[in-house]
Amino acid sequence: MSMLNVRTKLSTIGLDIDDHEVRAVQLREGANGIEVQAWAAFPRLHGDTDNQAGTAALPEQDEMRWVSSILARRGFLGHCVSCAPRTRDCTQHVIELPPPESGAPLDQLARVEIARERKCAPGDFELGMWSLPQRGRSNETMALAVAKPVVEHILEKYGQGDLDAVGIDLPELAIMRGVQDTSSLSLPQAEAHIDAVLHVGWNSALAVVTLGQRIVYVRRIEKGACHVWSQACDRFGLSPNSARAVMGDYETPEHSEELDKVRSACWSTLAKVLAPELDVAFAYVSHSFRMAPLGQVVMSGYGAMNPTLHAKLDEILGIPVACSAPSALLDSIAHPNHETLAARLTLAYGLAARFDS
Repeated sequence: MSMLNVRTKLSTIGLDIDDHEVRAVQLREGANGIEVQAWAAFPRLHGDTDNQAGTAALPEQDEMRWVSSILARRGFLGHCVSCAPRTRDCTQHVIELPPPESGAPLDQLARVEIARERKCAPGDFELGMWSLPQRGRSNETMALAVAKPVVEHILEKYGQGDLDAVGIDLPELAIMRGVQDTSSLSLPQAEAHIDAVLHVGWNSALAVVTLGQRIVYVRRIEKGACHVWSQACDRFGLSPNSARAVMGDYETPEHSEELDKVRSACWSTLAKVLAPELDVAFAYVSHSFRMAPLGQVVMSGYGAMNPTLHAKLDEILGIPVACSAPSALLDSIAHPNHETLAARLTLAYGLAARFDS
């Protein structure tokens, strides 16, 4: 019980699991603002993979219970988690709807239109949507849909590990929530510039393009950090420990020029895929909103602090590149690579920052 009678609100556990590792963040909100209750990033129980298929399979019952036990030992409280479906399981739609003030049943109209595109029933998916900046007389809405069987599968998998998935969020919304809590970034306060967040996941990357503070375009890129891991292990024959150094998990005790060359080569191959895709995303939005100038690229996830990625993006796009690392995490992680870890925990942080529970 607090002697000062100040109530602290505890978030759910933001849980982000891919084929490589588990990342988790839990926050508390009190008189001093948002602070980190606990954080964790650890490899999957069954070892590293270079899964090019992008299945991002959730752990089976034994591994999920193992994850739950580790979280309990790391200072996480409770069993309620917030998570996100894979981006490949989300479909994106831009539809024209009446203005909100018209009183029309927007959710129902959106479901009918999206069901027609998905060739399913209007009740077969979960839906999130928001209005786009107006262009001419059109009132466009961006919507993202996730099939209900996908949601039910997530609930079942977490339940097998005695975890209660009380919140399922869209990845792009969680990523933006984490980026917006980075105090070192100069983020727009009005609809003035076209910016993009490039979040590099394990199996894929996600480019989230914004106009001001609104998401106007999302582009999934079919390559992620597993491509770097595969290059390090298969092309250069590195051991898992050396491959982790290439990934940026830790620095070797002594500076190695050879390892620096391998790291640069591995990340360069990924950069050559990511940069043109991001260029397409900027071109599409710039064409749609012709009066808006370009702003910056903000990186999060794997490789957010990698200079090779920054250089290649700058070379192709010619616009500033910044890094995202939620401020509360930077203050809490006592580790030589605290910026790298904080950037990789951005999605988990954003999931926790909903404060739904």
